Amino acid sequence: MSYGTSNRELTADAAPFCRGAVMHHFTSRATAALACFLSLPLLSACISEAAERPAGDPSWRTSSLWDDGLAEFAVYDVDWFRYGALHPGRAILVVVKEPWAPELDVKADTPRPDGFDVLKLNHIRDVPTGIYTYHQMASVFWRRDDGSLRKISTSSAEACGISTGYMVGGQLETHSYFDGQGDATMAWPDGAVPQDGLPASLREYVQGTVPDSLDLFTPLMAGRFQTLEAATWKLHREAPAPVEVAAGTFQGVELRLTQGDHFLSYTFDSDPPHVLLHFKDDAGTEYRLAKLGRIAYWQMHDRGGEEWLPEGLR
Repeated sequence: MSYGTSNRELTADAAPFCRGAVMHHFTSRATAALACFLSLPLLSACISEAAERPAGDPSWRTSSLWDDGLAEFAVYDVDWFRYGALHPGRAILVVVKEPWAPELDVKADTPRPDGFDVLKLNHIRDVPTGIYTYHQMASVFWRRDDGSLRKISTSSAEACGISTGYMVGGQLETHSYFDGQGDATMAWPDGAVPQDGLPASLREYVQGTVPDSLDLFTPLMAGRFQTLEAATWKLHREAPAPVEVAAGTFQGVELRLTQGDHFLSYTFDSDPPHVLLHFKDDAGTEYRLAKLGRIAYWQMHDRGGEEWLPEGLR
């Protein structure tokens, strides 16, 4: 059989060119394959980093606003559900930056080399119920840099008795005057979010990515410790909408937590630092912002300091 010229052996002149073309083709494909192979770990790392990247936007707590030496002081007109009815009262939310003494887990009088800054939420609620009044408070502390939970201290006092909660170093202690509760100690569940701190910690999700759910721990400020555990609540963010309260009109962003038939609705100002404007739960408890300021409230303890508060909430 006679073959055409296209299939004949390579001549001495043509062979180097064709060998070069073949080698170039092989080298190009090999280089591309090697580049893809080498890029796989980087791609995998990028995917892993994206998957592990925390949700939310931390800029509200890292803002230089907190370095002004003042505190966010917000006063709320409250309806609080207790004994099968709603009772009018008052709540105060204080958010302030403080230097931290890590060896004592308390506020440092002055910043120290081994210390760091925290953001503190003081959540205070006073509600009369008939002949006596509930005085309840939660102090929750987070590291300002990474938002990690550092400490919780709570109390609930009324004419019947006092109940307290305290968490530091991953250990929770509760002390109750109720039968069946008494004194208890347990490890704080990994990743659990204190419900008492949500007026501050939820601000992380007013902007940025919103997680599908949060593991909320029993509210310690309520002083009832029958169940001490974390439970998963779904989290949803609504689009900004106008919100009118006694303190003014704002663009509000609602963050709504749901678990079965239960809900917790927190509406924050869309502008940083995202102060809480309104709160409501399925029992009917409701907070409405009455007045807001950045003040040195610790200097307003003398007679007459109460004039800053809205009339009717003093």
